[in-house]
Amino acid sequence: MPRDFKAPVNVSPLIRFGRWSFLLLGVTYGATRHSYLQKKEDKTKEIRHKKIAEREAKIAAEKKKFVEDEIKSLDVIFNPPKTVT
Repeated sequence: MPRDFKAPVNVSPLIRFGRWSFLLLGVTYGATRHSYLQKKEDKTKEIRHKKIAEREAKIAAEKKKFVEDEIKSLDVIFNPPKTVT
């Protein structure tokens, strides 16, 4: 069963102008806000990458030290020092 709609209402030019104005203002605000946040993020991104690199280097050094200690302890377990009798 087809539905009958009312005829469209003519919208006032003032209302139409207001709608378009707010749409353009919103787009402009979004673009400027995005630009501001992008600049802020670019500054913090560099700092964050430096911290990540430092942390990874520290973890790698700790792993290397742990492996060396583990090898030493395994060497002592499997190859005990010879005692002189």
